[in-house]
This record gives sequence, C-alpha cells and structure tokens, in this order.
Amino acid sequence: MVDHQAAVDLWNRYRRGDPNLFDGRLYTAHGRQTFQDLKQRYGGDGEFRRTVDRYVAEFERLLGEVTKNDRDSKRADAYLTSETGKVYTMLAHASGRFDGI
Repeated sequence: MVDHQAAVDLWNRYRRGDPNLFDGRLYTAHGRQTFQDLKQRYGGDGEFRRTVDRYVAEFERLLGEVTKNDRDSKRADAYLTSETGKVYTMLAHASGRFDGI
C-alpha cells in the first residue's frame, strides 16, 4: 500500500527539512483508498484513535532507541522503510501527525 521507493525518498527529504511531503504520492492506488478509510475511522472511532495513537507513540519511542547511535541514518532508514515502518507512516499520516510538516 505504501510505495517503497517513495517512502525511502520521503524520509530522506524529511530529514533534510523539506516541507509538505506527506501526500497521496506516497501510496499505491489501493493504499490511497486505505489511507482515506483510516483517516475517516480515526476521526470517528475513539477506540481506534487510541489504538493508533499508542502504536504511533510506541514506534516513535522504538525509533528513538534505534537511532541513538545511528550516525549515518542507515538503521533509521531500515526501520522507517520496513513493513512496520510503512504501517507507522500510514497511521501517523492518517492521524494528522504530519500535518503542517
């Protein structure tokens, strides 16, 4: 659902401070529909919202641990572009986490 190369490029550009990166180009056609469904559900289902928020917070905590001694960002890149990282990206994006970035 997340285009792998688009995710790699996005996170590289994000680290350089590029604005407005999180948009539909990140997703495959099926992924765009899933993203819209997640965004709608996040806005209307409190239990789902709490679950997403916990997942995002835990992933960010683990990413922080992984990157403590990650001088060249290779570990962070691997984490963010893994399947788990792609789930994080989509959920964080659907929850508005990247709005205004």
